[in-house]
Amino acid sequence: MKFGLFHNPMVIKGAGKEDWEPEQERQKFNELLEQIELADRLGFDYVFLGEHHFTAEYAHNSAPEVILGALSRSTRTIRLGTGIVHASHNDPVRTAERISTLDVLSGGRMEFGFGAGGPAEVAPLLGELAGRRSERSVASSQISVDILASRGAYPGVQNEFFQLPPVNVIPKPLQTPHPPLWTSTTNANQVPGIAKRGLGCLMLSAAGIDDVEHAVDGYWDALLSPETTPMGQGVNPGLFVFGCGIIAPSAAEAQKRARRGMELFSYGLTGGHAAIIADPKANLTDLFEAHQRGEGDVRETLGMPEGFRLFGDAWPDLPGNVMCSPSEALETVSALADVHADGFLLNQQFGDTSHEHLMESIELFANEVIAPMRERDREQKEWRAKKLANLNHPIVSSL
Repeated sequence: MKFGLFHNPMVIKGAGKEDWEPEQERQKFNELLEQIELADRLGFDYVFLGEHHFTAEYAHNSAPEVILGALSRSTRTIRLGTGIVHASHNDPVRTAERISTLDVLSGGRMEFGFGAGGPAEVAPLLGELAGRRSERSVASSQISVDILASRGAYPGVQNEFFQLPPVNVIPKPLQTPHPPLWTSTTNANQVPGIAKRGLGCLMLSAAGIDDVEHAVDGYWDALLSPETTPMGQGVNPGLFVFGCGIIAPSAAEAQKRARRGMELFSYGLTGGHAAIIADPKANLTDLFEAHQRGEGDVRETLGMPEGFRLFGDAWPDLPGNVMCSPSEALETVSALADVHADGFLLNQQFGDTSHEHLMESIELFANEVIAPMRERDREQKEWRAKKLANLNHPIVSSL
């Protein structure tokens, strides 16, 4: 089983504030780099950074490739992934150029994750095409993948979204035929469709082990079916689960350190971020605290379904999260290994949870969860080998 971090850094203004403190974002970015550099030294396998736009306070990662560029020089072994690049509005050539450059800089450690992006945040960038973001994303990501796999000139493309003549896109990625390919989902029912495209799957799941088991079964059944048509030159067989939380010496201490931040994150996740996009002057903390006081819920005003809002309110206590002690985290990860998830990514940047506590969480996770789980590597490898023996496509993967 592989382990990593997932980052969508929150930068909270605080109640009643119109703007951030001077250099607050710079401090958050520096702390993010330090956390990932520590994970690299402690033997974490992967880090994935998301891409978000206009989501003030909720997620300040509009340029993940820039952060990954810094990490390509300050880390040594951890693999660097986009989780995910918005293919819907980004230019596919520029995306391929950035991914390839990062692969060269990192010595062949890039993982290329892509997808459509959330509807609210990509709409201002797509204009009249906002209603076709998924279709444009599929067309764009296929071009990027084809360019990454081209060792000579790319032959060009003519479709309803893009008209590109033959070009020789440089630099070429270090990995051949191209970096491993991923996409993400929050819905286990979408996993088989991901597998049929030959992609690795990054799945946010707080619903618990049954949801993950359903996803793993669906992924491998689809991947091994004759319907699988890889987007790239082969398949990247793997399903990673990312869970939200923080590891502390005790469960009570973890709750104390991170619960409010987790609540604020889940409020943003389930619609609060869309309120910030709709009203750039809005304050996420103020909206969240008004909801807690029973003074209205802007998510309802925006049309978010009641079930979705209730899911967000219950988020910190859902079984797939790991706001707990090391022993409890080990139980959660062991259960994921039992149903043959290929990896676990820890997402722990919430609210104003302190940098010191996040660094301690990474160290506790490495020493008291990853270390004992390494003893189960042979078991997972043997299970995967049996599955892969039935695969009829080349494998392009770092797993």
